[in-house]
Formats: sequence, structure tokens, C-alpha cells
Amino acid sequence: MGRARRLAPALAASLLPLPALAFDGEVRADTQAQAYQVRGPAGAPLLSMRRFTQTLTLAAFERLRRGVVWTVRARLRFDSDFGTACDLTGDRCLDELNRSRAAEFAPLFARRTLDLPFAWLEGAGLFGGTAEVRLGRQLVTDPLGFFLFDGARLRVRAWDRVVFEAYGGLETRTGFPLSNGRYERDGLQRADRSTWDASLATRVNDRSLAGALSFAVETANAGPLFARATWRRVWGDDGVAEEKLGLAADVQVSTRWRAYVEAVHSIPQQQVSSVIAGATWAGEGASFGAELSRWRPTFDLTSVWASFWTDPIDEGRLRGEIPLGRGWSLRAGTHGRRYALSDAPASDNGPALDDQWSGGGELGALLRRGRYDASARLFGEGGSLGARAGADVTTRVWARWQVVRVDAGVSAWVVDDTLRPERSVASLGLVVGTLLRLGRLADLTLSFEDDINRIVGHRLRAVAMLTLRNPW
Repeated sequence: MGRARRLAPALAASLLPLPALAFDGEVRADTQAQAYQVRGPAGAPLLSMRRFTQTLTLAAFERLRRGVVWTVRARLRFDSDFGTACDLTGDRCLDELNRSRAAEFAPLFARRTLDLPFAWLEGAGLFGGTAEVRLGRQLVTDPLGFFLFDGARLRVRAWDRVVFEAYGGLETRTGFPLSNGRYERDGLQRADRSTWDASLATRVNDRSLAGALSFAVETANAGPLFARATWRRVWGDDGVAEEKLGLAADVQVSTRWRAYVEAVHSIPQQQVSSVIAGATWAGEGASFGAELSRWRPTFDLTSVWASFWTDPIDEGRLRGEIPLGRGWSLRAGTHGRRYALSDAPASDNGPALDDQWSGGGELGALLRRGRYDASARLFGEGGSLGARAGADVTTRVWARWQVVRVDAGVSAWVVDDTLRPERSVASLGLVVGTLLRLGRLADLTLSFEDDINRIVGHRLRAVAMLTLRNPW
């Protein structure tokens, strides 16, 4: 009886209702092998490279009561070059460890790299569904572009129609473990120089930490209107690398009309670095669009390139697609471009530059059917800097529906370069590939590419990619 009395509370507790938890997971693995050819440093005519890339993506979701959802996402990428990476005729190697020839030293090349593109923990639906917190390495995409950082982000919904956002931490830069700096601004090269001879590759800066801080506000549940304003600043020991203000608005004017605008202002340079404004119409299978854009390139403000502009551009585009019936549609577009060289800062020793102009268009046809699709396109552009024209044809056919697909394409281009006549060339490109769907577990993709012209001869590239995923 005594033992029964001791077991009674435990049995009663086991019969009490427990909080309902739901846990889901995702697993995806990509394995890619490719062989390709590039021109080597210091005049090496040809390097045959072989690269093996593995990517593992993991995600887990846990749904608690009261609408709270916890999410973990992470991706790990491993790259390995297992080719010789050498021009055997001249014994020239593209290898970070080969430092016997300073002129041929390629400091940012590494045969093996391990990268963590993102890894974060997120809690959504917190504080009555008004807040979202994310911690870890995360990629932000907004009117200012792509930005990767290690830190925290907080989003708070207020008045049901406005979301306030703040994030901060360290910019993910080159030279540190698990980081390749793929989203850094142009203008500087960085690496871990602790084991280098000081005389080697002096153009490459030593790695350095950079703090980042951003505030943003955007609309929510505002019907046809979405708008966002973002301010971001990045700074380190050598000064402010970036400080920008971005604005974006997108409005669904009617069931068929949409208008949008984006603008970015570089505060230290007191310059509007980019503006995009456009409108689209869509209905009954047809669509049309018009867009105006302005681009004034900006660089890392701690580099010398921050004092220069490179090919500032103003551009206008028109495009449209019309259905012709039986799966056929016609596409067309035209554009005009101004290379606004007169807007660039003038050199103290050189004359002011004149604007250069170019324009062109394209015309194409697209066929969509259940088991196959095909497209053909003609393109031409000409102006004061030269001209280019080309055509391409591509097709994809399911030899066995949703199991085996065959892809093929051919393109031909002619380029007339006024500034560098020796680079004027005619090129031919050939691509063939296949997709093999291995049930619910994996896809295998194979492709082979050959690009041919008189300057580079043949440039070959072969790629095999195996994608594994969880079947549930």
C-alpha cells in the first residue's frame, strides 16, 4: 500500500495535459564538382581548375502556444580546388603558398575555404505577436543592397501598420574564420597578413573589425502600399566605411498597374548613388513595363576609390510580353543609356570628359508546353563606345516527365570595341546538360559548356551537382 501511495501522484501527474509542441526540420545538401579554365596571373596562358563544393543547409522550427515560433537556420559551405592550378609549360602556379615569385603571388586565392553564409536563431511572435528577435550571422536585403553581419536584429510592430527595425553588430569581412567577405563594398582587399612577408602584395590590407548599426521603419498591413526607409553606418579603426540612407516605395495602383521607386543617398559624399523608378502593367497574359535608373558607383569610403566614380550611368528601359496563343508569346524591349562622364570628378591634369551614348533593343519568342519549353532571342546595341549584337536559342525537354530533362543552348555574339579595337571579337557558345530526378531524395544535374573566340580559343567548363533533401 505504501508503494501504491507513492506511485499515485506520479500517475496523476502523467495524466495532466501537456503543452502542445510542434517541431519541423529541413535538411538540404548540395555537392558540386566542376572543371573549368581561366587565364592565369603574370601572363600564364591557361590554368585548368577543378573545384569541389559542398553546401549543407539545416533548419528547425518549433511552434509554441500563443503564436510564438522559434527558428534555427544555418548553412555551411566548403570549397576545395584539387586541380594543379598551374600552367605546366611555365611552372607558374596560382597558389597562395607559392611566394617565390612576388609578381605572381595571388594572395586571395586559397585551395580550401570553409564559409558560414548564415547561421541564426529567431524568435517570432514574441510579446503578444508584436516583436521578432534574431541572433547570429544574418543577411539583410533592403534598399541599400545586401549586407551580411554577425549580431542581433529586432523588429517591433506598432499601431498594426508600422514596423520599426534595428540591427547591429560586426560586418562579416574577409580575413576572418568562416568568412569570405562576399558582400563587402568594392575598393579594398583584405586578408590575414600575420604570416606574410611585408613586401608581398602591399595592396592587400590586414583584416580589421568593423561595427555596423542600422535603423529602419516600414509599413505593414497598409493595403496596396509598401514603403521602407533605412539608415546604415559601418565604421572601423580606419574611419567610416559606409553611411547611407535608402528609401523605397511600391504601390499597387490598381489590379493591373503597379509603380515603384528606390533611392540611395551616400551621406559622407553628399551624393545620390542610385535611383530606380518604374511602372508595370499586367493582364490577360500580357505585361508591359517602363523604368528609369541612375547609378553613381560608390566604394569603401576608407579606400582611394571613394574619390572616384566609375562609368556613372543613366538609363531608360521599355519592355513587354504579348501572348500569341498555343503556348507562344512574343517579348520585346528597348533601352537608351548615357555614360555620364561629364558628371564624374575631373582630373587635375586632364580635360573634362564628354558624355557617351548608346542604345539598343531585343526581340524574342518563347514557347511553353507541358513537356518542353524553348526560346529564341535577338539582341543589338550600338553607340559611341562601340557595338555588339547577338542571338541565342535555348530549350528544355522532359524526355521522361519529371524524371529526366535535357537542356541545350547555343549563342553567337559579335563585339566591336571602339576603345580597344584588339578586343573586338566574334564568339560562339555551346551548352548541353541534363537533370536526373532521383525520386524524392535527390536531383543530379550535369552540364557542359564551350565558349569559343579568337582571343581565348576554347574555354571549357563541366559541372556536376548532386542535391539531397529530406523526403518528409
